[in-house]
Amino acid sequence: AVVSTQSTGDYSSNCKIYDPEVPDDPYHNVWDKMDWFVIFHLTGWWAKAIVFRDYWMSFVLSITFEILEYSLEHQLPNFGECWWDHWILDAVICNGLGIWLGIKTLDVLESKTYDWRDLWSIPGNRGKFQRVLSQFTPHSWTKFDWGYTEDVKRWFAVVGICTAIMTFELNSFYIKAVLWIPPPHIVNYSRALVILFLGAVSMREQYEYMSNPLCKRFGQQSWVAICILVTECMIVYKFGYETISKPFPPHVIAFWVAFVVIFLSWSLWNFTYKLPRRRRTTSGREVSESVDEGDIRAQRRLKSQ
Repeated sequence: AVVSTQSTGDYSSNCKIYDPEVPDDPYHNVWDKMDWFVIFHLTGWWAKAIVFRDYWMSFVLSITFEILEYSLEHQLPNFGECWWDHWILDAVICNGLGIWLGIKTLDVLESKTYDWRDLWSIPGNRGKFQRVLSQFTPHSWTKFDWGYTEDVKRWFAVVGICTAIMTFELNSFYIKAVLWIPPPHIVNYSRALVILFLGAVSMREQYEYMSNPLCKRFGQQSWVAICILVTECMIVYKFGYETISKPFPPHVIAFWVAFVVIFLSWSLWNFTYKLPRRRRTTSGREVSESVDEGDIRAQRRLKSQ
């Protein structure tokens, strides 16, 4: 397999924020990075925040993807970016602003009120216009509380969901490379929309499966999403094996080994020591409070006698 050398933008050749060698436009490196990807980054993370319905999950996924770009730039050159492009332009401005707007959109949807009056009985054109727009918003909205650290099953379930999401994100770049699809091609936009709407439904199904004890089956759209993910990975493996089999640099291997060790160590500590201890303390406090309330009631009975 041969990876396409089509141009996807040069983001790492010159990383000077201020370039004194170009006095007419010393910030040209910054302006050169402000392409159509900026809009897609912002709107993409706005939509993802609405799908995930959780600030911390969105934030962690945003940072994780930037780290993955660092780790995989030896396989796909377009992952190579300047440090300020990674952490300021992408993580803080585009991703951060998109996530913030997504969370604010969630606040609006959660506090939404409904006006059941007839359209023509609403006074003013502005009220009528808002009533028409409300037809395109959800009838009801469920706030997600993933409870990452409530128990070990939920913890690793959320980690598995995040892993699948990151794989979808990476596949969008690898498929473009191994199948020689130009970045502005309609196939890329179509895939992004399909994954977005499919992901919104499957995330709701996964949350229901994890949170509702009466839900005994995995959702149909979740199975469809898993099948699509597996198929995309097989395509990347078949047509891009020479790319994905490139050996990782030693510093990347060292980083991910350290990450896995820290992750497993924290998980072991949290679910075998911290969480059980906190539950014992809480249950003991509840017993103590119930005993105190019983003593108070007994004293009141004695006084009444």
